[in-house]
Amino acid sequence: MRTRRRRRLGGALALATTLVVALTGGAAHARAAGDQATPSVPGRTATARPGVSVTAPATGLRAGAGRSLAGTPAGQGITLGRQRTGPAPRTVEAGPDDPPGGLVCVPYISRIVTPNGTALSRVDYLAEILCNFYLAGAGQAYLIDRTGGVQTSNQVVAAAPVFSFANSYYGGSQGAVLIDGRLFDGGRQLEIGFDLVLQTLNGAPWGGCFALAAPQRYLSPCVGLGTPTLRVSVGSGEFGSGLAAYNPAAFIRDIPGTEQLTFHVGGQPDPASTARQNIVDTANGMPAKTSTFSDVGQKDVTLRRTMLEAILRIHLINGLSFRITAIAGGDHSTTSPHYSGRAFDIDRLNGSPVNASNPFNQAFRNACAAYGATDVRGPGDEGHATHIHCAWD
Repeated sequence: MRTRRRRRLGGALALATTLVVALTGGAAHARAAGDQATPSVPGRTATARPGVSVTAPATGLRAGAGRSLAGTPAGQGITLGRQRTGPAPRTVEAGPDDPPGGLVCVPYISRIVTPNGTALSRVDYLAEILCNFYLAGAGQAYLIDRTGGVQTSNQVVAAAPVFSFANSYYGGSQGAVLIDGRLFDGGRQLEIGFDLVLQTLNGAPWGGCFALAAPQRYLSPCVGLGTPTLRVSVGSGEFGSGLAAYNPAAFIRDIPGTEQLTFHVGGQPDPASTARQNIVDTANGMPAKTSTFSDVGQKDVTLRRTMLEAILRIHLINGLSFRITAIAGGDHSTTSPHYSGRAFDIDRLNGSPVNASNPFNQAFRNACAAYGATDVRGPGDEGHATHIHCAWD
């Protein structure tokens, strides 16, 4: 059976005349037998998150190498149980290399991970189900964030289209995602999930969910054993995306569009507390310093993470370039949030000085507020004619 099956599964185009499988949400559609209804899966969705963008899947991940059940050992995969009455399921051109375990469905999960440096990664993923008998089915592939200690840990961060078929033996679901590690704290460890509903056409019961080829694993119990309809979720096993540990200060340090002054606007000689040094120290895992000439003297502070994330998003999402003049350093009012690492000032915006005539002032102020700033002041506010100030609680 290997030669015939590979000829059918050698790629999406080779399936056109028999299965019409479209792997970008692919489905192998055929007319159902009798009054058999096509099963369905609920369909998973992912909450939109900065730094995670769904994109068109790559063609290179399609089943170009072919899928075959040849060599599947007994007791591996999702198998049918013993049928007591009625006609036997219609098999797919059985041959001498068929699995010794009898009628079986085997999930295949594959991926291509393409890192671009340590800040960007593209993940193409494909989940397929291949059986050696005709049945109805539906399924969906999706990406789970397995990064520990992050907000999205164990959540679905991307989902491919659902597929379904009514009288066939193959179906597949394919998706792709771009992860920007400068904006998204997560995605460093991932797993491809695969929800499946499989339904026999003649009432034959499902017998068992046995071992899968490593590193694949079951993510849920097999529900419906002993009945004609089985539901189960399968996982690819965890894998890395190539993204570095999330460090917003390091990205700010390295992006030209978020320039930081290496001196103080008042000319005071205190290089340890310049905006640039505050960012460099934070990127290196050290505290930032306030200035010796400030109201609080020199002390160590931790820069507010939500503020650092906002600096990145204002540039990368809103498209604004700017120069930061002060963060924890400088001389400000006695109770200024600068002294606790919760504020920053800018004096240049999109290549021009910040003043009443800069057309981007309001866009910048709006962006600060959108990303959580609770005190935003600039031209038109007392004492802020030549800079914009954004502060967080």
